[in-house]
Amino acid sequence: MGAMRLKPCVTYFLTAFLIGGIGFTVFQKIRNAELRREKVLEQLDVERPPAQERMALTSSGSSSSFSPDLTGINWDVPFTSQAPHGEWDEVHKEACEEASILMTLQYFRSEEIVSPDHAEELLQSVLLRNESLGFAIDTTIVEVRKVLLSLSPELDARLLWNPTVDNLTSALSDGALIIMPADGQALGNPYFRQPGPPYHMLVLRGFTDDGYAITNDPGTKRGEAFVYRWETLLDAMHDWNGGDVKNGEKVVLVVSKK
Repeated sequence: MGAMRLKPCVTYFLTAFLIGGIGFTVFQKIRNAELRREKVLEQLDVERPPAQERMALTSSGSSSSFSPDLTGINWDVPFTSQAPHGEWDEVHKEACEEASILMTLQYFRSEEIVSPDHAEELLQSVLLRNESLGFAIDTTIVEVRKVLLSLSPELDARLLWNPTVDNLTSALSDGALIIMPADGQALGNPYFRQPGPPYHMLVLRGFTDDGYAITNDPGTKRGEAFVYRWETLLDAMHDWNGGDVKNGEKVVLVVSKK
């Protein structure tokens, strides 16, 4: 019995279907590349205020000899990615919480992060503290607060639920840093390995006068002073929720000197 032959019309539709599918895939790749390029260019176009050293605080907690830049705030927060040596192994790809804690602590201690080796050493100490407190690899913002205060009890760290842009800019203007949990895929960072981490954490260090938050995002080596539009951050803001991050609560940790 000879090989079965398809009718010409069936062959035509199958061919059209395959070509259409390939064309759509190619279109999607081109469109994704265009979006990534737009987001990369956005980082170059946004004008950030000059980086400012931590303001001096009086014993009452009010600012002393401090005048915010009229174009916004940009605290000079030391940066490290969560993989200081670029090794995104099982430990480091989950270390955004510890990296965010580390950057915040170094800022308030007025200490730098001088090299990848130094960053890795400090990061390992935070990882060990997290483990000693019995927390899992993915930690909630409440657990992050406990780790941070166990390492620097002299700091003030308060939870802020359902924050608005005004809440966040006010806290930053007062000299605080903000640690934010997020649905990493909703951030749309062009430097993330796509589609991005299901759960992520980053540090808010300032803002511009034209609608951007300035962050230290440990999820990429290019994350220093990385800007996101406020609406993107607010939409992506979700705490760890047993894996159901997209339905996690909207909350941040506001860290400042007592």
